[in-house]
Amino acid sequence: MQVPWLQISGAVAGGVVGGFSGFIANTFHDHRMRRRAKRNIACALIGEIGALSQHIEENYLSMLRADLASCGEAPAIVHHAFRGDRDYMPVFRALGSTVGYLPTPLPRDLVYWYTSLAAGLERARALHELSGQRDPDAVAFAVRLAKLQDAAFIDLLARSRALLAQLDRI
Repeated sequence: MQVPWLQISGAVAGGVVGGFSGFIANTFHDHRMRRRAKRNIACALIGEIGALSQHIEENYLSMLRADLASCGEAPAIVHHAFRGDRDYMPVFRALGSTVGYLPTPLPRDLVYWYTSLAAGLERARALHELSGQRDPDAVAFAVRLAKLQDAAFIDLLARSRALLAQLDRI
């Protein structure tokens, strides 16, 4: 029994074309899933970074500056907006393992931003603990720490604007 050459070549070509189309469809589907994951991660981080930045700018920095301005009148610095004893970054902690889906410089910048926020929260906790002390050395240290905190959070807010712009382009 002889199998015509056209049937053999048709069967081989059909297998190759079918396999290739399956590969293309799978690749296209994988690309869409990665893009959707990137966009979901970006949207979640945009919400959290935006909310934290707004809270720092509207509440914490205004209180910090008011306390610094009244430092000569009252020896104690009182802070209540952030105390550093809560987790202010639940979205980032939940998405931490998937941040690698984002384009290359962005995960590093995000980690740096959240690390800077954590350092600021530690300073906020120290300022809160120093607020009850009446020792002149402690007050002087609190004033220096408050000035450092003000500068650090201004830098953090500038970085948040750049991060939000990068995340919004995804």
